[in-house]
Amino acid sequence: MWKAVISVARLSDEALVELARRLKTAETGGWAETALRELVAGLGWEWRDRVEPLHREHYGPVLSTGLVTGDAYLRSVRRHMVEDHVAGEEYFGLYVPIDLPQDTPIAKADAFRRAADVLTAAFGSSPIMGAYGSPGPFHDAPASWGSPFRRWRGDPNSLELRAGEQGPELLLSPSAPVENWYRRQQHDSFALGGFFGTENDPANDGLDLPGLWRTDDWGVFATSVAAMLTTFPAEVRALGIGKDIAHLGVWPGAIHIDIESDPVLRLRMHDFNEPALPKAELADLGWIAESATSAGPLFHSETYEAGEVDGRRLAQLLVDTAKLGGCKSPHNLFLTDHSQNVGDYWVEYYALTLRTAP
Repeated sequence: MWKAVISVARLSDEALVELARRLKTAETGGWAETALRELVAGLGWEWRDRVEPLHREHYGPVLSTGLVTGDAYLRSVRRHMVEDHVAGEEYFGLYVPIDLPQDTPIAKADAFRRAADVLTAAFGSSPIMGAYGSPGPFHDAPASWGSPFRRWRGDPNSLELRAGEQGPELLLSPSAPVENWYRRQQHDSFALGGFFGTENDPANDGLDLPGLWRTDDWGVFATSVAAMLTTFPAEVRALGIGKDIAHLGVWPGAIHIDIESDPVLRLRMHDFNEPALPKAELADLGWIAESATSAGPLFHSETYEAGEVDGRRLAQLLVDTAKLGGCKSPHNLFLTDHSQNVGDYWVEYYALTLRTAP
């Protein structure tokens, strides 16, 4: 349990669970305004006129909650032009801030982890978890520190712990619109970012996630990978999957590149070439010699704390190393064995554009 998080304001564990229970059992009436006004009144909150908030995606009625973490808000379908993905809903999200930690990626990740542990103890593991990356649902920009989420999928509504710009939030939403939005994304460049993990859980029956997009363009590949790596250590820390995701690796021919993220981010490379690639050329690319084994030399990149990652530098190092090893296209890259198994989750790494070799 994460108890050492220093926050300006946060809900107690008991208050968080009680709020989550009330949201999970809320009657949303098809997300029509009349039903939601009754829901808000039943929670003891006040429906206020639309107020321009700090972040553009927060357009909609502001709800005075009386919580120490501040106001909640609703998102309007009409204001977000997502009619194609809904079935009569007037709103598609009720967002409640639950923790306002110090303004650092590590503090926000730890606040998320604390809340996730509390909710998992109350409701079991979330059937879906991951990081949205960019674009987020309905083309939202992700929070600057990362976009981790844990979703307790339900019918007709789902409860989600998500990353807000100022810290973790609870989100109650109709399940169908966001799933429809993802399912209808095109399989072309930058269609989806981040990564999604799903459990073999009855709650995920009927879930239809989009297929992976691929690219044969090194520049497109590097840009997408850089975006993921930039926030990856904060997201892994928030989700508590550092130990389970430790085997994430990319296999370009006879080179094995691990993406290590716990507690800091770095690339680690094992060269299986015979003969091994020239050390001088690898050093010029940015690799630091680590050790030599019977299988060949080991190297690592610079290391980065959460919030300080140079994603572009690391992505370019991966690309340049693949090219040095003879790869002609990102289509020649694959994930190493077991990379998609993260604890009890099967993970699709949309931003990496890669799957395990067939």
